[in-house]
Amino acid sequence: MDKKEFNLLKDLIHLEEKTLKLLEKIFHLLQPPQLTGFYISQLEFNMALTPLDPGASPVFTATPTPAGAVLPAGNVPSWTSSDPTVTVAVDPTGLICTATIATTATVGASITLTITAAALADGTIPTGSITFQVGAAPVQEVTGFTIAQTS
Repeated sequence: MDKKEFNLLKDLIHLEEKTLKLLEKIFHLLQPPQLTGFYISQLEFNMALTPLDPGASPVFTATPTPAGAVLPAGNVPSWTSSDPTVTVAVDPTGLICTATIATTATVGASITLTITAAALADGTIPTGSITFQVGAAPVQEVTGFTIAQTS
């Protein structure tokens, strides 16, 4: 191989190295951001939470954060409640939770729902939480009358 061929080959290798570095940058730009937590909102209400009545079954949805982050395949989060009288039911994705508030729940109590995913490859444990208060007990509607003779 003469000097001209050697320099041409050297230039090609240098160009390939630059191309590889550019492709690596593109690859990293195309990757979704790493999941760091969850934003929780109440379905049907996209506003600040109002107190929830005993006996209610509000539905909450969790959105991975930051925007564009996704859960790794097979990583289904779990939900917990700070109040043992609240029953949580979670859909198969782990991102939607129905929290049934017991009719015996204490009015004025604060309840925190927490979503937690399994640890990621780097050890990060994504979590999120939302807190709401228990409102007034539902009022029983009149469904009939009892008539008694008083005199």
